[in-house]
Amino acid sequence: MGLFARLFTLLFGLGGVLIAVGLMRTRQTRGSPKQEQFLAGRVPAPLPDGFYEGSADFDTRSWKGKTFSAVDGSGKNVFAGDDGTRQEQYPFRTYVSAGLQDREINVLKIDYDIPENPLWLRRVVDEVVEVGEGKLLGKVHVRLMPGLPFSLGYFRLTNTAASDAAVGKPAADTVPASF
Repeated sequence: MGLFARLFTLLFGLGGVLIAVGLMRTRQTRGSPKQEQFLAGRVPAPLPDGFYEGSADFDTRSWKGKTFSAVDGSGKNVFAGDDGTRQEQYPFRTYVSAGLQDREINVLKIDYDIPENPLWLRRVVDEVVEVGEGKLLGKVHVRLMPGLPFSLGYFRLTNTAASDAAVGKPAADTVPASF
């Protein structure tokens, strides 16, 4: 077998593995108890603005959340730097549209397909819905193939000021300069 044929076989096999893993993660995500909560959510109103603290059920390393600009329909991910300072990376644009997997509901899309991002990240689309005052539930999708997005899991975003106001607490500083 020639080099081209071996390379094609390797890439075809790797593609099959990626599709199988993607389908498995999508099935797990759809079967999660969070799926019901996601479907019951709604497009955040008003749209997110400012810093939202993030958490996830998977290892997020130094990820601390996202910062949004409702006026520009944009934002960035927030990370803790090695020296403990706040670093904003991986810009995104936001817009309201039907869900990639859950087409029956509208969601706020967080789309990384912009020139400033690395190619691997440009295939990622997060979707968020509001599930409580200042509380967003997000779902991570990867678009490896047109028409076949894979769901990878859920994350949470909390606007501390909005959550505190909902229970009558005074607002705290919600944009930490360092972590």
